[in-house]
Amino acid sequence: MKDKYKVVGEKIKKERIKYGLSLNELADATGLSTSFLSLVENGKAVPSLKALDKVATCFNIHIASFFMKEEEKKDWICLPREDQIEVVNEGERILRFVWPKNSFGDGVLIILQPNATNRSFTTHNGAEMGYVLEGEITIIFKDEEQKIVLNEGDSIFYNANIPHRLINERDQIAKGFWVNLSNVESIEDYPPFNPS
Repeated sequence: MKDKYKVVGEKIKKERIKYGLSLNELADATGLSTSFLSLVENGKAVPSLKALDKVATCFNIHIASFFMKEEEKKDWICLPREDQIEVVNEGERILRFVWPKNSFGDGVLIILQPNATNRSFTTHNGAEMGYVLEGEITIIFKDEEQKIVLNEGDSIFYNANIPHRLINERDQIAKGFWVNLSNVESIEDYPPFNPS
């Protein structure tokens, strides 16, 4: 497990340097301590999903970017379950990254435990598409201004740069499949869906 997070730390450091930030500046931007970020970058601490989310939001990237391997070009990619990256957030939320990071986007199976409402707002590049596989997932936008309840079989498409969070307000588990389309600038680039 620690080896996986050593790679995560290296990717955080790479992003920090790319943005020209010192550890102190990244700490100020994320609310995390400089010493903790240093330990993470050097693979000596395992960050929580909440901490990784703060760093990803600071860099305006999807959290999956920290876990995905660079892949060589192929006509197909098979990612067996044992090679999929799974991240657990304090028992409330499980994220399973089901395909490698690429220019198309990231595919994430999201499992929210019953009454999983302890989730901070996040933003990242591109647009996101979500599909509820089981139960009910609520997405809240812009500091509680908009709330959309999605039931099994419902889908949503939204700009990921708007602060948002996914919660489960029900007493049963909820599962959804979310895709971050990092190369899409805005959902306005797409015409309204009108099946004929």
